[in-house]
Amino acid sequence: MADTPPTKKEPAWTGGSLTRDVTGTFGTRILTMAVGMFTGMVTARMLGPEHRGIFALVALFPASVVTLAKFGQAQATVYFIRRENEDVGQVVANVLYLALCSSVLLVAAIVVFREQLLGTILRGASSWSLAVVLPLVPLLLMESYLYSALQATDRFKVYNTRLLAESLITLAAMTVVLVGFGAGLPGALAVVITVRILMGAWVLWSVNKETPIARGFDPGLFRRMFRYGIKSHVQIIASHFHFKADIYMVAYFLNPAQVAFYSIAARLAEHLMYIPQSLGMAMFPRLAGSSEEEAHRMTAMACRQILVISGLAAAVLALSGRWLITLWYGSDFAPAAIPLPWICAGIVMMSLYVLLSRNFTSRNRQQVNIVAAYIALAGNLGLNLLLIPSRGIAGAAMATTLSYTVAAVLLLVFFLRESGLGLSEVLVLRRSDIASWRRALVEFRERSRG
Repeated sequence: MADTPPTKKEPAWTGGSLTRDVTGTFGTRILTMAVGMFTGMVTARMLGPEHRGIFALVALFPASVVTLAKFGQAQATVYFIRRENEDVGQVVANVLYLALCSSVLLVAAIVVFREQLLGTILRGASSWSLAVVLPLVPLLLMESYLYSALQATDRFKVYNTRLLAESLITLAAMTVVLVGFGAGLPGALAVVITVRILMGAWVLWSVNKETPIARGFDPGLFRRMFRYGIKSHVQIIASHFHFKADIYMVAYFLNPAQVAFYSIAARLAEHLMYIPQSLGMAMFPRLAGSSEEEAHRMTAMACRQILVISGLAAAVLALSGRWLITLWYGSDFAPAAIPLPWICAGIVMMSLYVLLSRNFTSRNRQQVNIVAAYIALAGNLGLNLLLIPSRGIAGAAMATTLSYTVAAVLLLVFFLRESGLGLSEVLVLRRSDIASWRRALVEFRERSRG
């Protein structure tokens, strides 16, 4: 296949409404957050602090492992379908072949190094719990690529339906298994695996139904996708472990109960990320298909708005966190309120980082994200090593907030330099932004009535 693909007819799915996709995705996130809160309450109260900590740790581990083998192909899927106008079925076929090969190697590596893992970052977990979650590795890798295909083709409705269905099925299954049968930690992990299998099969069927997946592998297309994706891959590794390294380090220095407290606080605060993630997900295909000037304008507007929205939401959660945690999870989990205000502050800065990083990725400038991400990750690891032994989970939260701030500031400096925009254009809310909220509200109401 030639390096410069021929011009093709523009697909019908490139004309979707940004407001529709943002409001639809955000609305779904709010619903899944509410359902997830009930699921979290069930698992916390039925498992207790120690087993809840082990559950959080082993359920997170496959996602971290998968991050090492994505090779940026989720981003490449969007980029090559949207900007390069490649055949959707062939792009999906390529990444699914990659997912299969990568999964085999990852699972083998986990089996070989299981003792070392259980003695360090998975301290407190058992061999059987690690073995049970191994099927999540291929499932998560496949889902990541399939969701990117849905995103690239503006099929946010399918994506959102799947998120909501997964959350509802998980809540129902956890209630039956933990409350009805008292199955404990093994039952909770079995629910996670079963639901993922069902949802993965459904998404695969949905993608193939609309855009049939090719049977063959295209080496030429793969080389081009790999060259693009590897830059995103290096960035994503840093971003993921920037988000999650603190949980592994809490597990290493402290104990499963402290992991439970910290993971609950982090999970509550991470709900605030639904706002920038929904916006960034809907924006990315449009940024990739826009001129640089338009991409900068769209990014600046999103940053101005997200700082206000995330800041207000973070303040409310930080002030009400202790009451909410005790009411919802029980008095045994009250220590989770200690790191919460720090994490909330860090999430506000990470909201800015998420949107700015989408801008650079859409313009094939991932090297900027890479520099910022690895500087911040190094700072995060160093601060965690210093602060967790002396300040416990509060120290982990402080380290996270400081490193998130560094990451956001670094990207902001690069963005201002490349866009030529002023600081106030990116950070200060305007009347036009409020007007856009009103338009979004009107459109949302019309869609709800329809």
